[in-house]
Amino acid sequence: MSNVSFLVFFLFVAFWIYSIVSVYKAEFKEEKQKTFWLIGIVFVPPLAIFYFFMKKNLILK
Repeated sequence: MSNVSFLVFFLFVAFWIYSIVSVYKAEFKEEKQKTFWLIGIVFVPPLAIFYFFMKKNLILK
C-alpha cells in the first residue's frame, strides 16, 4: 500500500471513529434517533465500499 493510500485510509477511519463518538455523545429527543444514526454510520460506509468493489468487478466482466 502506498503512502497516499495509507493516509487516505487512516483519515477515513479517524473520521469514522470521530463520527461514531460524536453521535454517541450527542443528545437526541428520542433514543431511537441515536440508534438510527449509529446504525447508519457503522454500516453504510462498509456497504458502500463493498458495493463499489462489486460494481467494479461486474463492469470488468
